[in-house]
Amino acid sequence: MKLFCYGAEQTKMYKTLMQNPSASANKPRKTILSLQAFKQEKNMFNKIISFVFLSSFLTSNSFSQEIEQDTIPVKELSEVVVSVSRTDKKINEVGRSISYFSNKDIKNSGVNSVAELLSLAEGVYITGTTQDFGANQSLFIRGANSNQSLVMVDGIPLLDPSTPGNALDLSELSLTDIDHVEVVKGSHSTLYGSSAIGGVVNIITNKKMKEGLNMNVRGTAGVFGKETSLFSQNIDVNYTCKGGFYSAVNFNNVNVNGIDATVDTAAVDLMPRDKDGMNRFDYGGKLGYKSKIFDIYVSGRKTEKTSDIDSREYTDDDNYTLNFSRSLLSYGVKCNVDSNFSIGVNGAQSSFERVSLNDSSIVDELGTYDHQYYKGTYSGKTFINDLQLHYKQRAYNIVIGGGINEQKMDQQVYSYYHGFIWEGSLDTLNLISSTNSFFVLADLNGSIISNKAKGFTLSLGGRSNKNNTFGTSTTYQINPMMKISDKASVYANISSGYNAPSLYQLHSPDRDFVSTITRGNVNLLPERSITKEFGINQQINEHAGIRIAYFQTVVKDVIEYVYLWNKNTSVQALTFWDYRGDTYLNLGTLTTEGIEFEAKGAIGKKLFVSGNFSFLRGKQLNSYESIDTVKTQGNHVQLYSTGKFVSEQDVHTTGLTRRPVVANVSLTYVPASKVFFKVIMKSVSKRNDVMYNYKLGPYGALDKTSVQAYTLFDLIAGVHLSENISALLRVENIGNTTYSEIRGFASRGRGIFFNISYSF
Repeated sequence: MKLFCYGAEQTKMYKTLMQNPSASANKPRKTILSLQAFKQEKNMFNKIISFVFLSSFLTSNSFSQEIEQDTIPVKELSEVVVSVSRTDKKINEVGRSISYFSNKDIKNSGVNSVAELLSLAEGVYITGTTQDFGANQSLFIRGANSNQSLVMVDGIPLLDPSTPGNALDLSELSLTDIDHVEVVKGSHSTLYGSSAIGGVVNIITNKKMKEGLNMNVRGTAGVFGKETSLFSQNIDVNYTCKGGFYSAVNFNNVNVNGIDATVDTAAVDLMPRDKDGMNRFDYGGKLGYKSKIFDIYVSGRKTEKTSDIDSREYTDDDNYTLNFSRSLLSYGVKCNVDSNFSIGVNGAQSSFERVSLNDSSIVDELGTYDHQYYKGTYSGKTFINDLQLHYKQRAYNIVIGGGINEQKMDQQVYSYYHGFIWEGSLDTLNLISSTNSFFVLADLNGSIISNKAKGFTLSLGGRSNKNNTFGTSTTYQINPMMKISDKASVYANISSGYNAPSLYQLHSPDRDFVSTITRGNVNLLPERSITKEFGINQQINEHAGIRIAYFQTVVKDVIEYVYLWNKNTSVQALTFWDYRGDTYLNLGTLTTEGIEFEAKGAIGKKLFVSGNFSFLRGKQLNSYESIDTVKTQGNHVQLYSTGKFVSEQDVHTTGLTRRPVVANVSLTYVPASKVFFKVIMKSVSKRNDVMYNYKLGPYGALDKTSVQAYTLFDLIAGVHLSENISALLRVENIGNTTYSEIRGFASRGRGIFFNISYSF
C-alpha cells in the first residue's frame, strides 16, 4: 500500500500513527421436512459442527466455474442481491440504486484489481486505480469520505482500526474466490452500522458448486510503462460431495516490478529514481455444508503484502517500504426452520498489522544521507458476531437482528531525525471500541391493504447502537417503491447514517511539547447523515434498460483535523512560537448531491452498448459555534484542510476534493458465441486536489489546486479456445495518454495484459 502524505498533518500522522413465530394461528404451515427428516438433519448438523471445528485451518474457497459460452454483457433483473435487506431479493424488487458484477462480468472485464472493477460502477470513484499497483486505493461512493463507505466480504465488515479513519485500502483485496459483487449506494447504517453513509460494497464468495472436483488455474502477465512487469498466478480448487458438503482452497500471488510512484520534476537526476514494486500473496480455504435446511461454513484467509512507497508527492524515496498482513477467520450458520422462518448466526475475527520502515538512504551521487530512520508498527483486531431472524409471508418480510462489534488497536513508533529520537506506544492504553447493536427491517407489500396496491412496497427499518465511548445512537430508513408496470418502477429513500470516530482519533496521546492538549479527543461524536434519494428504473427488453437516480446527503458533525494557536495572540500576529498542538474536532456540515445515470442496450444481435454517468457536487460549512472550547482551551482553531481559521467566523467551502464527474461507456461486439471484443471509455472531469502550502498560517496547511481532465480507452479481446480453456487480452490506455490521477504521483501509461484460464 502506498500512503500519500501531504504536508504537516500526514507527516505527523505518519510518524505517530504509522507513527417468531413461524406460522399463522389460523393456518397449518407447510414445513420443508418431516419430523424424522428434521432429526436426521439435526444429527448431521452436529456432525458438521464437530467436523468444522476439528478440521485444520483453511481459508477462502474456489473461483472455479464452467466456461460460459455466453459473453453478452447483460445484467438480468432476476439476479439476486442480499446486501439491501440481508435476505435474498431480486434486483427488480429493490427500491435502491445497485450495481451488480457477476462472475462473468469480472472475467470478461479483464481488470486486475477489485478497485478497477468497482470504478466501473456509477456513483463510485476510487483513487489509485491507474497508478502503480501498490498505490493506496481509496473508495468514494457518492462523494462520501473514504472512511464513510463500508466494504464487506460475505456480509462481514472489513474495518481497519490501525488507520486514522478506519478506512480500508482496496489494494489489499484480490479478485479470487468471488461469485459476485454488490454495490448499494446511499446510507445503509440501519442494517450495517458505522461507516455506511455513502454505501456498502459486499463481495460474495463462492460456496457449494457442482458435485465433484472443480478447479481453475489462471495466470496473468503484463507490462506497463518502461521496464515494468506484472505476473499473477491463481489456483482455486473446490470439491463438493453429493450430500452437500464442500471444501475449497485458494492460492493467489501477484508480483509487480512497477514504476516510480512519483512525478519526476528534476531537470537532471543525480541518482536513479527507484521503481516501486509490490508483492501480494493470498491463501485460504473454506469448509461447509449446504442443503435446503442448513447453510454452514467456516473460512479463513491470510493476506501478506509488501510495497515500496515514497514520502510524499514529487519526492522519490528508494528505501521506504510498507509491509501489511491480514488474517480473517469467519463462520456462518443458517437454519431454514420452515418455508417462512429462518435463523442465522455469523461472525468473524480479523487481525491487521502494518510495519512502515524508512531507513536512512543516499540521496545524491555525492553520498549524502537523509539522516533519518523511522519504524512504525500498527496493529488492530476486530471481533464481530451477529444473530439474525427472518420471518416472511406473502405480503411482508421481517428481519430482526443484533450483535456486537469490538475493535482493538496498538501502535509502536521509533523515529530518528537529525540527532533527535522520538518513541511512542499506544499498547499500554488498552484501546478498545465496543458496540452493541439491535436492528429491525420490515418489507411491506401493498397487498396487505388491497390487491390493487400489490405493486407498492414499503421498507421500514431502525437500528440502535450502544458504544462504550460515545453512548447510544439510532438510525432509520424509509424506502417506498411503486411498480408502474412489469418493467418500470419508481422509488424514494430517506435514510439516516452515522460514522463512529476511530480509536486513533479518540485516544491518540500525542501532544505538542508546549501543550497539554492531546491529539486524541474522547469528546468526539459520531458523524451523522441524512440521505434523500429518488430513482426510476425502466427495463425495455431483455438487453435494454435505463436507471436514473438523484440523491442528496447531508453529513453533520464532520470530524476535522485542526491546528491550535495561542489565544493570547491575534490571528493576524501569530507566529510559529504560538503553536499549541493539533487535535480532532466535530466542526463541519458536508452536503453532497448528484445524479446517476445508467443505460444498456443492443444494436442488432452482435453489438451491445452500456454506459453510466455520475454527476457530483458538494459544499461544506465549518461553524465556529461548534468549537469544543473545553478541548481547545480557548485557543484559535485553524482547519488543516483549508488553512482557514474558524475561531472568528464560519468557513464556507465549495467543491469536493478528488471526487470528479465520471462517465464510463462500454461497446461489446460478439461475432461468435466463443469470441468477443470490447472497447471501454472512461472520462474523468477536471477536479480539485490538495497541496501543502507553507504560506497558509504560521505552520502551513493544505490548499486546493486543480488537476486536468482525462479520457482513456481500453481494448479487450476474449476467446473460449475450448470447453475448458479461455484467454483474454486487455490493452489499457491505448493512446498512452499522459495524465495525473492524483497530483504529484505518476500514472501507469499504456499497459498490455494477457490472461489465460483453465477450468474443469
